[in-house]
Amino acid sequence: MQQSPEQFKQIIEAKVLPIAQQLGTRQGFFEYWFKILPRCKSHKAAFDLTNLLYLKIFKEQKYTSFDSFRNQKNTYLKKIRR
Repeated sequence: MQQSPEQFKQIIEAKVLPIAQQLGTRQGFFEYWFKILPRCKSHKAAFDLTNLLYLKIFKEQKYTSFDSFRNQKNTYLKKIRR
């Protein structure tokens, strides 16, 4: 049985919502990056994918560059290690 376009849209939205909720926070963005990192060829590739997902969902980039992301990640990790 084929699904209607509306049913397909609902299925996609149900899958995107949890990702959007996670990526919408700084901590969640970093956690998602760490989650996909083992499946990516490099740290930058994991960043590019995570930032692309953010762009597709929120219509803007979370970080303008990998260096910006890396600096923020390092600052975040220092804070949670205290």
